[in-house]
Amino acid sequence: MVRAEDSDKLFSKRKAIMALLPYMVWQERDGQPEMFYMLQRAAGVSRTLEFTWHHVEQFAITLLSKATPRAIVLASPHIPWSSLAISRDLVRKWAAATSAVSYTEEVAQSVVNTLLWIASLNRLSPHITADVWLWLKRQPQLPPVCLGRRFGTSPEAVKVVRGLKDIEVLKSYLLIVWSEWSTLWDDGSKEICASIREDFCGIGMGCHRADLIQRLDDVLGQLDRELEYLQQHSPGLRKRSVNSIRHRYRQLRGTLLDVDAKAIARTSSYYPMVLPFCVLIQVGICRISCNGDIYVCASSPMSIISCLEPSFPTTASLVRRV
Repeated sequence: MVRAEDSDKLFSKRKAIMALLPYMVWQERDGQPEMFYMLQRAAGVSRTLEFTWHHVEQFAITLLSKATPRAIVLASPHIPWSSLAISRDLVRKWAAATSAVSYTEEVAQSVVNTLLWIASLNRLSPHITADVWLWLKRQPQLPPVCLGRRFGTSPEAVKVVRGLKDIEVLKSYLLIVWSEWSTLWDDGSKEICASIREDFCGIGMGCHRADLIQRLDDVLGQLDRELEYLQQHSPGLRKRSVNSIRHRYRQLRGTLLDVDAKAIARTSSYYPMVLPFCVLIQVGICRISCNGDIYVCASSPMSIISCLEPSFPTTASLVRRV
């Protein structure tokens, strides 16, 4: 047997491994997944992102039509999605498999890894079904070296996630792709900065901004470690590259802090207002019935559902009982 640390030897055995792949798939369907999982582990220790799957592009469609949902999901990060041989129907089959498989951390990791790669491909991303995007909320930790991480911060991927108009999915996406192992794309970084200014600028977004700032603090802390720490998964990484990566993450953090400071300034600029009884105040997505009590609202705009004029502005936050 070749040990896990012998990645070069494992890669050299690719022909033998791929010759057994159809047999492994059929075994997995019959409830004997051991050989298939062994292939997964072999792919995991290889430093070559595509491992052996680019040698079997013609077999990819057959694999996704014959394998079980779990096998499809686990194999999907190693299928050459950027190949022109991959069709939109294949994306739909993969999406259907993600809906049929039970959650485990390994499954979530494979789904999100593949999802971020497909999201960067304009030809295929429109065919990702809505339920697949919800896997981002699981926030699995991606492998340090994977194609989802490589392409996950491309401007195409950022734009697709922003276009979903789901702030929880967007925040989860950022928490996943921000990592010391992710080298941000220049155009992708600019798109993320625009997202911070436009999507996370509201007064009610304070908790989301706090989570994102904490994540960036963690990433910057890891980037400040010795170069040898980062080279364990990226042997070719040099100090100059690390400085460039660190600079982009600091830019993102600075943008968040600037947006947060402006939101706080807007909050403090409004005068407190004492509201009459029998009103319903909408705070974010929560509704609070006053039932005769008096509340003070320290922010604006506010949506008050009841006896106030219908032309009153529409979002409220920071409600304090007096």
